[in-house]
Amino acid sequence: MNSPGPEPDRDDDAAVERRAWESAARACYREIGVPFPERVVWVPSPLVGAFAAPIAACLSTGHRNSRVLESVYRAVDGTAGESVGHAVRAAVRVAADGAASDPVHGAAATALHDEIAATMASALASAARDLPAREEGRTAPAGVLHLVADATDAAVRAAVDAAVGGPRQDTIRGEVRRLWRAHLAFQRSGSWLPLVDRFRQDTDTPPEHDLGQDTAPPHDSGQDPALSAPAGWWWWPFLDFVMLCPRPAELHLEQVGEGAGATHRPHRADGPAAGWSDGFGVYFWHGTQVTRAVIDDTLTTDEILRETNAEIRRCAIERRGWDRFIDEAGLEQIGSAVPDPGNPGQTLTLHDVPEDIYTTHVRVLLCTNGTVERDGTRRRFGLTVPAGCTDPIQAAAWTYGLTPAQYAGAQRRS
Repeated sequence: MNSPGPEPDRDDDAAVERRAWESAARACYREIGVPFPERVVWVPSPLVGAFAAPIAACLSTGHRNSRVLESVYRAVDGTAGESVGHAVRAAVRVAADGAASDPVHGAAATALHDEIAATMASALASAARDLPAREEGRTAPAGVLHLVADATDAAVRAAVDAAVGGPRQDTIRGEVRRLWRAHLAFQRSGSWLPLVDRFRQDTDTPPEHDLGQDTAPPHDSGQDPALSAPAGWWWWPFLDFVMLCPRPAELHLEQVGEGAGATHRPHRADGPAAGWSDGFGVYFWHGTQVTRAVIDDTLTTDEILRETNAEIRRCAIERRGWDRFIDEAGLEQIGSAVPDPGNPGQTLTLHDVPEDIYTTHVRVLLCTNGTVERDGTRRRFGLTVPAGCTDPIQAAAWTYGLTPAQYAGAQRRS
């Protein structure tokens, strides 16, 4: 039984991708000697699957208290949104309706994550023997996918904890919480996507691989496999059903550097860097994971200044622009703007920061990046320096561990 969605016999990329994922899942079940379940459930995002999989498992094992179940659904609606709640309900109906109930064993006992994870590499090896080799399409570097996977884990974990992590205790809440923490972060096997790729029937790159304008380089057979092997993505294997979530529908990267040494990192200034079809996504600013509020630029100046994570605070200020932020924050300028001897043609300004913003009194040096961005602009950024710095040259020298005289004679930064 399959959840509603693109028909598997449609000759399009989505159908090809689904067939590949289901074939890979079947190979994993075959490796551990467990019959593949009749219920194959596709969910639109990892967030939906993280709620739906343990709830369906609970219902499949006899926990059918409708009052408690509806309470859990309301918690999902209230924390993750009603659209997510509707998708969770739909996935649970497909996965659990009519399933044989086994009240003796808990939901965790029906999960096959540990067994399948232990045999993933052997399933890939078996598929490699049985299927002809195929040329890989373009894919994002492993480091990028791991960043996205970590960010998605964090976002989903926060949503699950918000919905079921409170002091109220009941069977379904406990199982959702326990199953998520013990089993459901299931994207860490580096063998999963290569196994899926083995079963992809179309050598054309599907939409999920199309990385848009800033793409990763095409697969290079001479490249170190460790640098190009993808991280796994989300799926949840149980005895009675298997739940699958595809790769992100969109992945936005920016290139760092040029030529053979170029790397890529997730970044998007006007939306999620990685997003799924139901609107769930994770946000990055030049490779640093941030909240949606940072990208949407909806934080107040006071909220930015009081952000305890220095990297997120820096990203929020960069997103707003240092010139605008300094003006909005009313940061008093210390002295006049001076030419930057380490970056000819650019200027340095020093600004005071109110004493209650940081644990110690600091000032901010506003300067310009020494290298030009790919779009031809130069990024303005700020560096916190000791409050004892009384002019921009002294502050810039401090950031390099130099005396003001030494920095004044510096060459252009590379």
